[in-house]
Amino acid sequence: MTPRTILQLGAFPFPLHQGSQVYVGGMARAQARRGHRVLLACYGHGIGAWPEGVEPVRAPAVPALTATASGPHVGKPVLDLLLAARVARVLRRERVDVVHAHNVEAPFVGALAAALAGTHVPLVYNLHTSLAEELPTYWRRGAIGRIAPDIGRAVDGLLARRASACVAISDGAARRLRAWGARRVFLAPPGVDVAEVEGGDATRARRRWALGARPWVVYTGNADAYQDLDVLMDAIACTPGVDLLVVTGDPDRVTALTAARRLGPDRVRVVGSTSFDDTRDALAVAAACVVPRAVCAGFPIKLLNGLALGVPTVCAAGSAQPIPGVVVVPDRDAAALGRALQALVEAPVERERLGRAAADAIRADWTWEAAAARLDPVYDAVV
Repeated sequence: MTPRTILQLGAFPFPLHQGSQVYVGGMARAQARRGHRVLLACYGHGIGAWPEGVEPVRAPAVPALTATASGPHVGKPVLDLLLAARVARVLRRERVDVVHAHNVEAPFVGALAAALAGTHVPLVYNLHTSLAEELPTYWRRGAIGRIAPDIGRAVDGLLARRASACVAISDGAARRLRAWGARRVFLAPPGVDVAEVEGGDATRARRRWALGARPWVVYTGNADAYQDLDVLMDAIACTPGVDLLVVTGDPDRVTALTAARRLGPDRVRVVGSTSFDDTRDALAVAAACVVPRAVCAGFPIKLLNGLALGVPTVCAAGSAQPIPGVVVVPDRDAAALGRALQALVEAPVERERLGRAAADAIRADWTWEAAAARLDPVYDAVV
């Protein structure tokens, strides 16, 4: 391994316990432990602890622009310009071997920063989601809604073709990148730090959220439309034997979905929180986890959290990964999702068998150290 100076670039708040941020933080920390010098460039706000051994490159904070929700918003261009200017200053004064850009905006920020600095640095594009698939979930109506898929496809292809190399975090992402014309595609699935997800307290969770003694299915994460929580709520509505605990930073969206189906707090308990401590407590009490997302060009990071703790997870086919403990159901099939959840809730012996296999597999093959090692050949290819 050749030690390098790597600038990990994300056009997002950081730290934050959301999928892309978790991937970037875990990967950066593991790379620093491997002996690389790792700088992490991001917006000027975030929630949580900075990864050990990683140097911060923060854009100036803007008090009026501190949203942490994913997706487009009016302040994004301002934050991206500030981030590009901050990265440009780093590129002017220091030798950076490679810029590793995550998600759709970061490659544009990186290209602008290099232009401002008057330098050329190899840029690696890390695909986390397909804009053609995600953009229409934010703009569904009117003229923009009609052309949103075309805009997304154009941007997806441009990023794949212009990058020095592309990193895919799943086999599906690798297939997409090759189809879009990427020259070099490397597979680097995420990992999980088991010690980070341990430590939840099931007793505390049951007391704080009045869960009683019965089993609960758990969903954690954002409530954006592409997560297909409408299908999950339909599944709960048609499966009286299954109760759902949701921990999310978007509680109002979830509450609207439950109200539309007349699901009260006795069936769906919604906890509004972005604290990973609450996520840990929820996972500690989980009989099963659930990932209903049908379209996922990347990798649902939340999938690894429950599996690492030995919690089997029911997953829509579009998000499923070949890991023990994952129970796969057809995409957007609420009845099948409900049946699979009910089967786990009613079969504690089978839950324990699946959970044991999941925990063993995660500890053997899905660590951040193994994930970081897969990126060294990427940098060797472009530097």
